[in-house]
Amino acid sequence: MISLHSSINLSAVADLHADLLQRGVLVVDDSSMHRYSAQLCLGAFGIPRVSEAANGKIAVDQLSSQAQQPAVMMLDLEMPVMDGIEVLQHIAELPQKPAVILASSSDEVLISAVATMAEALGIRLLGAFRKPINPADLANALSNYRAVTTAPEADKQNLLKPDLAQLEQALQRASIQVFYQPKLDLSSMKVAGVEALARWKNAQGDWIPPSLFIPLAEEHGLIGELTLSLLDQILQDMNGWWEQGHYIPVAINLSAKSLAEFNLANEIIQRVIRQGIPAHFITFEITESALVVDLPSALATISRLRLKGFGISIDDYGTGFSSMQQLSRFPFSELKIDRSFVHGAPDHQYLRNILKSAIDTGIRLGIKTVAEGVETEAELHLLQSLGCNQAQGFLLARPIPGRELLGWIEHAAQDHISYAKPVSLDR
Repeated sequence: MISLHSSINLSAVADLHADLLQRGVLVVDDSSMHRYSAQLCLGAFGIPRVSEAANGKIAVDQLSSQAQQPAVMMLDLEMPVMDGIEVLQHIAELPQKPAVILASSSDEVLISAVATMAEALGIRLLGAFRKPINPADLANALSNYRAVTTAPEADKQNLLKPDLAQLEQALQRASIQVFYQPKLDLSSMKVAGVEALARWKNAQGDWIPPSLFIPLAEEHGLIGELTLSLLDQILQDMNGWWEQGHYIPVAINLSAKSLAEFNLANEIIQRVIRQGIPAHFITFEITESALVVDLPSALATISRLRLKGFGISIDDYGTGFSSMQQLSRFPFSELKIDRSFVHGAPDHQYLRNILKSAIDTGIRLGIKTVAEGVETEAELHLLQSLGCNQAQGFLLARPIPGRELLGWIEHAAQDHISYAKPVSLDR
């Protein structure tokens, strides 16, 4: 399971979480050699408690009989009696689930599929690797245990979850603000535009995730009102930038529910005209799933906006089931590639193939391609080599308030992006 020929960097695991050191690791593998190499490596990392199981059935029995579960399970997939996939299904039913590191000799596509399944089951996945695991990769996976165990994210989100009255009040007071995440042109490494993102800080000073208030707005028919509130802020910011000579295109997310609102397109068009912003400086991002909610309404709204000169982007491309034929029915001007195909692509051939296919799809359709979620220089360089047009992500810039955007353009490049200096766009 562990490569015995790789050197072990103890500094990488010098600060493992105390809970991990106390509860230890369970190694589940039918190969005694792999169990032995894993035990040696974990011992070198300073983990005193390492237990073993020769197959999945033994592991499940151990978990059922022990009062204290191991903190982490290193799990093989191909095993007799009970394979690793069955073990994951059993773990999902436990009240206290160990975090999991997958290790398998299977191909990367299968490992990735099982990893996705594990996360969908609510299992804390620290890493998924082909055998033999490099000790450095194992060290990085174990170091992730700190973030997983010290942040009770579900409990925190339950405390932050707003109700309808709070959302209505926030809309009345315009408390839901717009932040902007810059996008860079990958050929010139200059600012190509920004994506507008909704951000809501409640009265207690806590940030409420969009994943909590956007569905609430959709459920209660307030998503159109929220969209227009954000649009008004965006248009005001754009006029402020223009007065200072910065003509920055903005992308805005449009909910699937919004596409079915008959008058929303009219409201959008009228507000943009009143503010004097040319429509082609604004792009509406629409997810793949929105295209199948109400096809006639979606086509009508998208086509009207496109007819008036707005850009239309298909967002999170690759996570739905769009075919080339379906894409050709809509007047898209941009294809936005989901971050799940960007993350890990430099290290995994199958992800590179998917990423290349998505970029090639945009090229064949004659539309711009934008990759989101770029977090490493390797991902950035890969996107450049594949011919992707634009990118955004934490490597390039985090979302910032509109009042800070021009300062970022002028100053933040030399502080945070060593390989580019963004400049304002030409009108």
